[in-house]
Amino acid sequence: MYRVLVALDTDEHRALAQASTIESLPAATEEVSATLVHVFQENPEGESIPQLKGVRNAADTFDESGVDYEYYETSGDPASEIIAAADELDVDLICLSGRKRTPTGKVLFGSVTQSVILGTDRPVVTVSPEQ
Repeated sequence: MYRVLVALDTDEHRALAQASTIESLPAATEEVSATLVHVFQENPEGESIPQLKGVRNAADTFDESGVDYEYYETSGDPASEIIAAADELDVDLICLSGRKRTPTGKVLFGSVTQSVILGTDRPVVTVSPEQ
């Protein structure tokens, strides 16, 4: 079984792009198991991971195509929590979808994608939604 950690936020378009990428892996419906991960930073509504639109979109896509998946939620710093989850679950691949930011924006606000890529030895695939 090929295990993929799919780190999702609330953006529906990025989630669909990530789900599409996972579906395109060879033998995705037979050999791929996805873990849909969301790192909560603030959650005043008390939502759980299946209630988030982006996560629901990815789950619906996997339901339709037959890709096996499970949920994993945590809270804290997104980059470090994604890396910790990947290590805990011993995944084969991390799938991220970055936001469009200028180099200055990355310096000022940081980049989860960049931090995960630099902070793990695991393969990381990044995708962007169709414009």
